[in-house]
Amino acid sequence: MNRSLFIKNIIGAFGVSVLPLHLVKNYQKIYILQCFVRGFRFYKGEKLLKAMKVGDMLELVREPENQYDEFAIALHFNEEKIGFVPMESNEILSRLLDSGAVELQAEITHIEKKAETWENVHIAISLLKESKTPIKTNAAYLTQLVTPEYFSIKYSDDNHISRVYYEDDSDFFTADDFYRDMVENSSNNGVYDLLHHHLTPEILDNAIENGAFITKKQNLPAKWIDDKLIKPIENSILELEEYFNEDGVIALDVERLAKIPDHISDFVSIIDKKGNRFIEVIFKN
Repeated sequence: MNRSLFIKNIIGAFGVSVLPLHLVKNYQKIYILQCFVRGFRFYKGEKLLKAMKVGDMLELVREPENQYDEFAIALHFNEEKIGFVPMESNEILSRLLDSGAVELQAEITHIEKKAETWENVHIAISLLKESKTPIKTNAAYLTQLVTPEYFSIKYSDDNHISRVYYEDDSDFFTADDFYRDMVENSSNNGVYDLLHHHLTPEILDNAIENGAFITKKQNLPAKWIDDKLIKPIENSILELEEYFNEDGVIALDVERLAKIPDHISDFVSIIDKKGNRFIEVIFKN
């Protein structure tokens, strides 16, 4: 009788508790990524949300032929796609999956139904480390689950959230699209510093979802004044003074913005008077 069949027979007859100690190994989860599910609303995520619970396991499915991202890793729940691992965090994970050198697992750590779809489900991706050797003290954070920071819900008495919607908004332009277009239209690698200086994946998702890219008209270079970069509504510029108590705050077209990264100096996260987050675009002179 081979070793694996012997172990299965013991477990089947008596349970795990009677296994010889030399056959039992203890493992510790090492969390290498904790994030929200990207693209949740575009797949089966919303339909399956009621069936999900904290602790449920997700399947990591590589999509090397994905036309938008060669490192794409889809997340499946009960064999249904619910979204992806965020593009900006998937390259190393995809290489690990492709190599088969380690076993990765994904699990649901937080569910927040009050949040917008892009913050409904938070997950952790981990690998297993045999616990003979304790983890180093300075790496203890790798064994701890984080509590996600939600940008789309407020727990105060004022539950208003500022969103800027337009009749011609595309339902299919996502944070991944923005990231890809910024990189493809940049003339140098400085775009990566620009994207990661103040923009976390969650902040970027929120800004894309709610049309929350703005600038001060006085700081907008003259060449963009008549460009479709400025978001019009009924042939007039959408101005947002009511949100900031400041004149000349205007909304920007996110798809157009992604096409001109070389003209952007920085993105700055700012809060409106109701406590909602916007992204102010700082242009080069």
